[in-house]
Amino acid sequence: MPGLFLFYLTAAVTIAGALGVVSLPNPLYCVLSLIAAFLGLAGLYLSLSAEFVAIVQVVIYAGAIMVLFLFVVMLLDLRREEWIPLRLPVQKFTGALIGVGLFAVILKVIFSGSVLTGAKGKFPAERVSEIGNTQVLGKILLTDYLLPFQAMGVLLFVGIIGAVVLARRRAD
Repeated sequence: MPGLFLFYLTAAVTIAGALGVVSLPNPLYCVLSLIAAFLGLAGLYLSLSAEFVAIVQVVIYAGAIMVLFLFVVMLLDLRREEWIPLRLPVQKFTGALIGVGLFAVILKVIFSGSVLTGAKGKFPAERVSEIGNTQVLGKILLTDYLLPFQAMGVLLFVGIIGAVVLARRRAD
């Protein structure tokens, strides 16, 4: 029973943080809401007995990445609001259509069978407890998902360079 309460509490924190990110007008409050969402996700990982992933979530995302986001928000001086009207009248319709399409794809994946039937993958819970979370995560990241892992690192590096260039141009 306490585990179920912890799950619902962290799920509520995660959902509230995510809603705050997309609904708050102030960018600083959006970043703080994202930190709350990341901490809620870390709690969900703890409830799944994935301690390493929870610690990485707190240290890397809620710590380092969010400090970087805060610096970017403060460097870009986003206090003044610049409202740009939509140029094309079909933009809202196209966005809504894409949103409904993505929602349909998510529903298709959920109801396709493997999620609902509980089909076991390469690493079922018994094997993970035998090997260990860290070893399984390292093996998957550095074998099956090496290219996306490296591409994510390059993408983050390019984003940091872009933020520095934008901040430098405004100072000149």
